[in-house]
Amino acid sequence: MASYFLLLFLIPASALIMEDIVPPMLEECYSAQVAKNVTAYDVQTSCLEFFLGQMYKNSSTIRLGKEAFAWLDTIGRELHIRLRRQSKGNNRLRVRKEIRALSENEREDFLDAVRALKNDKSVSPNQYDVIALIHQGDTEYSAHGGPNFVSWHRYYCLMFEDALRKKKRGVTLPYWDSTLEFLMKKPEDSILFTKIFLGNPKGVVFSGPFAFWKTPTKPQSLLRRDIPGAFSSLINPQTLQQVFKKKYHREILTPTAGSDEANLEAHHDGVHVWVGGADGHMGGVYTSPMDPVFFLHHCFIDYLWEKFRQRQKRFGINSETDYPPTTDPYHLPNRPMDGLGLHTNIDGYSNSFSRIYRYADAPTCKNKCGRAHKGFLFCDSKKNACVARSRYDFRRQNGFTSVRNWYMGTKTKIPESVKTLAKSSAGVTLNDGIGSDGASGFDLKENKQQSTANRAPTITRKFTARLVDPRTRGRQRRSIDSSFVGNNVKIVFDINLHPRQEMKSYSSSNWIPNDLDNWAISPIAIITKKARNGTPEHSRLKNKGTFNITFQTDGFSYRGRHMEYIIVDERTLTSESVGSIGFEKPVSGETKAYVRAYDSYGKLCQPSCLVSQSTYKECSGMIKVTSDYPRMYFDSYNGNSDSNMKPFLKFICVN
Repeated sequence: MASYFLLLFLIPASALIMEDIVPPMLEECYSAQVAKNVTAYDVQTSCLEFFLGQMYKNSSTIRLGKEAFAWLDTIGRELHIRLRRQSKGNNRLRVRKEIRALSENEREDFLDAVRALKNDKSVSPNQYDVIALIHQGDTEYSAHGGPNFVSWHRYYCLMFEDALRKKKRGVTLPYWDSTLEFLMKKPEDSILFTKIFLGNPKGVVFSGPFAFWKTPTKPQSLLRRDIPGAFSSLINPQTLQQVFKKKYHREILTPTAGSDEANLEAHHDGVHVWVGGADGHMGGVYTSPMDPVFFLHHCFIDYLWEKFRQRQKRFGINSETDYPPTTDPYHLPNRPMDGLGLHTNIDGYSNSFSRIYRYADAPTCKNKCGRAHKGFLFCDSKKNACVARSRYDFRRQNGFTSVRNWYMGTKTKIPESVKTLAKSSAGVTLNDGIGSDGASGFDLKENKQQSTANRAPTITRKFTARLVDPRTRGRQRRSIDSSFVGNNVKIVFDINLHPRQEMKSYSSSNWIPNDLDNWAISPIAIITKKARNGTPEHSRLKNKGTFNITFQTDGFSYRGRHMEYIIVDERTLTSESVGSIGFEKPVSGETKAYVRAYDSYGKLCQPSCLVSQSTYKECSGMIKVTSDYPRMYFDSYNGNSDSNMKPFLKFICVN
């Protein structure tokens, strides 16, 4: 019988922890997968994720009603059908351009379409915010920190683009090439963050097409930025070259990329922090899509990924199947994408997308900076690269003479007086005449009165830059990053199982509710044995010195997941270690949870349950914890451990 078939027997309740029965839905899922040519780990993980998803589908952290989900489902199904029907050739492709390379009509159509989504309240709170709120809940884990990062966001951007095209036919999603700002002396002065494009860079967004946008945070807040964020970075074109020296996806994606410089997601993270800073929406995982800058930034990440895929093609590598191996349950290739309907994680690696849209090349000196207006970009001959103009250079270049409109929330014709003044007064701060205090002047980057009067959003899960521009190190943080994550907190415990530096990995994190007093831990035994004969693939992966044994606890009577790991020396024939599992204390009634362990190669460990003073018997890993005595857990994470406590669970791992 396959190892993932769980044994269904009960151990008499003579202690606090006992084996529980496997839920029928989960057992049926295991049975249905027996004949399929997939690993035991994949079967178990797929069934477990499906079961948990069904159990908690009505308690999602995404605050959307049925009408909103129905609208999203319509867009998702149309996209799904379009991707399946795409045939090679004979398709008129959408062309995505750098935003400053758009014509004025194209730029205004795009901005008007974004605003139309925000103003469409046919679903609550509005169509734009419905799309933004998809980036919450489990997407924190499934769309970040693994190979599904590029896949999920590719679908997400295309869904957003399809929604835009329902408002303005022919609109395509532009990208923001932030390397153009990186090469500036003061990137925060970029023309991009003015009322012509995306609005002011600091504090409450009071100018531009998204001025005074109300965002669906709790409590509600006005759209805000904090450019440049402390300890952040725009994408450095020199460092980015490390990505394009690699051939395989595993070399450029978390967690298998060999360095941050070669990690596409690491390059992405720094831009979120640069725009969002201490209190701006772009700095938070949940809040970032509430700022349209998000979609332009991710469109550029998708552009870079597409360039990498084209490089793979030249090397004869099939990008569609080059999905990095992973044991992260959220990033398994056949797991359904969170919030995106009918698609699985690996679907985003399909070549079908290239039959819907293509990218115009990023601005370079060779292509005359994408033929962008000279007031927006210029070729710096010393750097041999295109560089973004500042708002001040824009005026010096008489930029207003060829721009009809700007935005103060709504599209407004630029007064002739401003154009005349701009032409004759380089270096003079302009006042466009809108507002008696001059707070909407073209050169003004922050309205401090608005920023002070309006509360900043509560950001519970912030992006952290792994690549930092030294120019941002001198900025002082205005608030301390909170470690809380919605109803969860990501914390790290050092219980002498592995070095502190290893705790930064996603797989070494413990995810538990923020009320630590309601949680307890119990010891488990981990026995590792070296297999006499291993598969060729297993042997190829070995000889790295060490490997991990991860133990994972999923709540069935509560919502929560706890994960830890131990590090095992490859050369050890047999070893025995003690780890800890975390679960909600059975304050009233019973706590039910499922515990499993697996190694770095995705091989499952066999659980055994304590049936007498010193006897263990193979079991399922399903446990039930009661409040009876004697206790078989430590009262809390902050409590003292009992070294004499007998582990209820023992896992035997053969590698």
